[in-house]
Amino acid sequence: MLSVFLLFSCETRKKVNSPEQLFSGKREASTIRYAGLFDLYEAEGVKKIVVHSPFVDTAEAAVYYLVDSSRYQQYQSFKNVFPCPLSNVAVLSSTQLNAVIRLGLLNRVSGIADEKYIQNKAVRQQLASGKMEEVSANGQLFVEKTIMLNPQAVFYSPFQQGQSLPVKGSVKAIPFFDFMEDDPLGRAEWIKFTAAFLGEESKADSVFSEIETKYHQLERVVSSVKEKPSVFSGKYFNGQWFVPGGKSYMARLFAAAGADYLWKNNTSRNSVPLDFEVVLQKAQNADYWRILGGLSEAHPYQQLLAENRLYGHFKAFKQHHIVYCNPASTAYFEKSTLEPQVVLKDFIFAFHPELFPDYNPVYYRVLH
Repeated sequence: MLSVFLLFSCETRKKVNSPEQLFSGKREASTIRYAGLFDLYEAEGVKKIVVHSPFVDTAEAAVYYLVDSSRYQQYQSFKNVFPCPLSNVAVLSSTQLNAVIRLGLLNRVSGIADEKYIQNKAVRQQLASGKMEEVSANGQLFVEKTIMLNPQAVFYSPFQQGQSLPVKGSVKAIPFFDFMEDDPLGRAEWIKFTAAFLGEESKADSVFSEIETKYHQLERVVSSVKEKPSVFSGKYFNGQWFVPGGKSYMARLFAAAGADYLWKNNTSRNSVPLDFEVVLQKAQNADYWRILGGLSEAHPYQQLLAENRLYGHFKAFKQHHIVYCNPASTAYFEKSTLEPQVVLKDFIFAFHPELFPDYNPVYYRVLH
């Protein structure tokens, strides 16, 4: 009887370390190499994901702990702990959805956003069969439908500081900041974030390794070019011309593709609003002009002149050197984040067609 009492006493005194304590004092390096807005650590079989705010440098990071389902019961009382792999999630951006598709885990997704913009056939079939439902549209979450689906997590993309989802109870909202990364490989590396929650880390490592290898191979090909054509980007809209900052995602792609981006010395990672006259003065003699969406591919140059006759003063316009992507026909917003090597090759072919004479562009092409 005494031995039973002592055994029970020892068990009651034995405490489970919190996930936070598992990482206390540890100096393991994050396994993430290119992305700047999340880090991934592992200790004693528990994964720790730290999400950094892209809006304020000093903002408190969000921390999540991922525990194998077989061990979840001992940790479930602690904050922000998830039993992994998750089997039921909602994803509210096309890039998140594409990551799940690339991991081969579409059957884990019960809710998506803005179904009218989704082109993927497998997703359309899931929607038609009722295995998946639209839980958000035009930036508004359908709260009751989301709660009814009861996903273990809702991955969403906050476009401004402090933005959150109006979910309650067991539904947990996880911010997903891939779109704010300025490194093309950093955006692609967010597939590892998704994979950590879904338990497919090895698959994500394989997918990303292939992306990384091909991207760096293309960079090496371009490193030998001597002539770098100049390029600018965007269009005049509502009284301002937003050009990509010199440290932005697009500026990095231009540099990697062997082009001289005219605002490369700007220090912003975001778009910079400028007056039309400022852009015209600096970019009038630029070799190429990159535009994303909004053009009729049948008569793009006539359309641009109809919008603003001053567009005709640009050398790139006169020489028909507009590098254009139609997101509607290419599924650019769905797929390109996980294909930076493809976008890069498109730009290389536009700026240096002699390097890949037989290449067929996927997203961007020069409108002649």
